[in-house]
Amino acid sequence: MKMRSIFIILTAFLIIGLSLGQNAANNSSSQNIAAPGNTSPENASSLQNANAAEAAQNATPAIDLNYIWSVGGIEAGQITMVLNQDGDNLFGQAKYEPESGQPWNGDVTGSVSGDKVALVITAAKEKKLVSSKLDGVFDNASQTIRGKFVQMSEGKITGNGEFNAMWISPDVSGYTPAAIEEPKTPVQQASQSSTSDSAILGENTIEITGSSFQPAALSVPIGTTVKWINHDSKDQFVVAKYGAFNSGKIIPGGEFQFTFTQAGSFDYSSQVNPSMTGIVTVVGNTKSRFVDVHEYKDKIGPGGDLSGVPPGMGGSIGA
Repeated sequence: MKMRSIFIILTAFLIIGLSLGQNAANNSSSQNIAAPGNTSPENASSLQNANAAEAAQNATPAIDLNYIWSVGGIEAGQITMVLNQDGDNLFGQAKYEPESGQPWNGDVTGSVSGDKVALVITAAKEKKLVSSKLDGVFDNASQTIRGKFVQMSEGKITGNGEFNAMWISPDVSGYTPAAIEEPKTPVQQASQSSTSDSAILGENTIEITGSSFQPAALSVPIGTTVKWINHDSKDQFVVAKYGAFNSGKIIPGGEFQFTFTQAGSFDYSSQVNPSMTGIVTVVGNTKSRFVDVHEYKDKIGPGGDLSGVPPGMGGSIGA
């Protein structure tokens, strides 16, 4: 009986020891599988493929669009565009400088995703806001962007087609906007014309603008011919207050002349815009009838003979 108990105890210890040894072997096997160098062929192949894909992705260069570009297909000539890139965001400016026609400047916004490029050029053309939406693809081999555009203004499509853009300079700091000449107001145009016309025609010229006569007051001697030049965009009529003169219709760019043969003040106004008024003051011969005798002292003979003195100086000097 005693021997049987000892045998049972030894058997239990043997079973426990085998179990512990098997668990240790399993743990060691698991660690060996996870450790580098001990990967199974299937796991090793998957790991190599993932590493290769990641390496290929890292080796592909990111698209750099920080250039000055020449864009064709949208306007009759080439548009010059400068792009700045911040990650996937694009921003910059554009300009159009035709040999003939109205130049313009615009703003550019957009984005890049992979090789897809989306841009919007917004500009004021002939006092209208025009937006051109460009959707293109960047070709790394030719360093160009090609695609289609749609142009819109005031909620309507005004144009569409294909565009192409090629970079012409990496120096984006060298971009300068187009020089836009501000439109002149009628007053500025009249002022400039007045200066040039006065030099050619003399001082007795009156410019007609859309709101006034320049100068509004003019003083001339008898016998002077005064000229009115119409620098307004519509026909004008210059009429004297008391009927001394009436120009009739003066077309834009046309002129009217009148010679003043009598002294006096002549008020006049525009028949188109009665609030436009002017005045011409005609001055008579103001030369004095008296003559400085000292100018003719050599002609006065002995005894005060005034025969050599001009008419009007006869008689007694003391009279």
